[in-house]
Formats: sequence, structure tokens, C-alpha cells
Amino acid sequence: MLPKAYRMSKKSNFERVFTCGKSYASRHVVIYIFKGLSFKFGFIASKKIGNAVKRNRAKRLMREALRLNMGKIKTECQMIFIARGYINNASLREVENSMINIWKKAGILCEECS
Repeated sequence: MLPKAYRMSKKSNFERVFTCGKSYASRHVVIYIFKGLSFKFGFIASKKIGNAVKRNRAKRLMREALRLNMGKIKTECQMIFIARGYINNASLREVENSMINIWKKAGILCEECS
């Protein structure tokens, strides 16, 4: 589970990341990244994803992929993860690989870190 200190809850935090951050997209996830602030993460799954069960599963997949790879992120930043429709049929490994590829593109992934 993601510690409460890392959760983004205020609307102003989300707005700052959306306006000032940069977006990166993959098949399963869109990630907005705003570098330079302490670690905070937000997760969004809209009704386009499906019913509540599918939306909650999508957010759980994104949270777990982040939790497994959080030690590999070298730059403190705030991120918003937005689920896409293809996440419904995806496994944890596929979502994790999508997120890792986005982090490589953004230049915030530390390859030699564990």
C-alpha cells in the first residue's frame, strides 16, 4: 500500500501537475510528471474505463507497479497516472513495463538502482 505521505489529495496539487507538468503516454497509462517537488502520486480512472470494479482494478494495477519500482525513480517529482481503456485486459507485468518505458523517456529512471 502506498503511504499516506505519498498520496496526492488536494485539487490544487492535481492542477499544478496538469498545468506545469509534461505528459507521456503508452498503451495502458498516461503519466503527467512535474519534477522538482517531493514525491506525490495521484491515480485517475474515468468512467470510460468501465464500472467501479474495472476502475478500482486499474488503479490497483498502477499503484502496485509504482510500489514495486519506486526505488528506481531517481528524481523527486509529482506524478498523475491516468488509466486508458487497454488496461482492462492487461496484466501487472504489462502495466509495469509501460510505466518503466515512460519513466525512461522522461529521464527519471535510475537503471542501476534496485
